[in-house]
Amino acid sequence: MRHLLLALLLLLSISPASAETRHNPEKEPRDPGVLYSFLHGFAPETAVSIWRGPSRPPLKALLAQRGFELGEPVYIRLFKFEGVVEVWMKRNTRYDLFEVYPICINSGALGPKQKEGDRQAPEGFYEVNAKHLNPNSAYHLAINMGYPNAYDKQHGRTGAHLMIHGACASIGCYALTDDNIEEVYTLVKAALDNGQETVPVHAFPFRMTRDALAAHKSSPWINFWVNEMLPAVEAFDVSGIPPQMMACEGTYEIMDGLTPDKMPKNCTPITAWPE
Repeated sequence: MRHLLLALLLLLSISPASAETRHNPEKEPRDPGVLYSFLHGFAPETAVSIWRGPSRPPLKALLAQRGFELGEPVYIRLFKFEGVVEVWMKRNTRYDLFEVYPICINSGALGPKQKEGDRQAPEGFYEVNAKHLNPNSAYHLAINMGYPNAYDKQHGRTGAHLMIHGACASIGCYALTDDNIEEVYTLVKAALDNGQETVPVHAFPFRMTRDALAAHKSSPWINFWVNEMLPAVEAFDVSGIPPQMMACEGTYEIMDGLTPDKMPKNCTPITAWPE
């Protein structure tokens, strides 16, 4: 069986059909594809390696190819079911998609993290600043998502050190390969160094399409996804600007346009750790 799998890996890596698995940096970013998903099921690091390909340009060159510059504001979206990290960057007045990075490993099922040790990766709305960056992580490089945020605390949720990191290993985090976390970490750090106050990190169970929501309508989390997460996705689709979120008595709401002195007294903005 082992030899059969090795033969299959070799076939996928050299066959024309593997073009869907390999990533072509000159094209628009997109999800890794069916062949990637199949290969990822039993050889995640190999799948990601093939996705990157042998001739991926250096990050600055890739940014230039796609019309971005290092240091521009960044917005991150995570999708558990699809297993991807989207990195959006601001261009003029809107954010455009720069890259879709495959998640090497994430743990747990669909639904938010609730307590220490449940091995769930968070779902929700987070903000990160320079204090969230760990260049000396045991997992190569790490970005702390800031869990628990104000919303999580209102629900009495526990846990800490929930990261986007490298090393392709996870017990409640979103793990990338080392090569990919280097790119994501570099983009976030450069944006913060260049004056972006915080980088929003929004973690979703899946792409919030009508079909996906219908497929998961029996989940105990469906009301959370539809009533609290979907409005943020729709707002971003319209404006091209990540919505600023607040927690109001255990409910996520969009606070865009509200200054702290105008916020309802029962609401707390979702912010990064104090500098």
